[in-house]
Amino acid sequence: MRKMFDASVGEIGITRSQWTTIAVVAGKPGATQREIAEVLEMSEASAGRVIDRLCADGMLERRPKADDRRAHSVWLTPAAAPVLEKLSDLATGHEATVFAGMDTAEIDTLERLLCKVYANVTERRG
Repeated sequence: MRKMFDASVGEIGITRSQWTTIAVVAGKPGATQREIAEVLEMSEASAGRVIDRLCADGMLERRPKADDRRAHSVWLTPAAAPVLEKLSDLATGHEATVFAGMDTAEIDTLERLLCKVYANVTERRG
């Protein structure tokens, strides 16, 4: 599923690390580089390189963090809005493809079961 989505997103000139970073910042505005790295399960250095690139492209900006002079928070810029809209449209289309032929009850059951699997995996890592 991810490969299929990445191929579609690649057509708009965004890599997996870029679209996932944009998505994290959209869901958690003002997150620090460390928080973004944790969500994406990557090193802070790797997250920093992606953030630097997206800042250079004008999609993200770093702002000083009010409660920690050493840290910066990361925010979307207005230039990210069209990209987010395209990502949303692509995601909606992919969801329709992935869940084709399934009714709401089946999707709810699948989600519940996948949540159990996730809980089992994260408890073992913990």
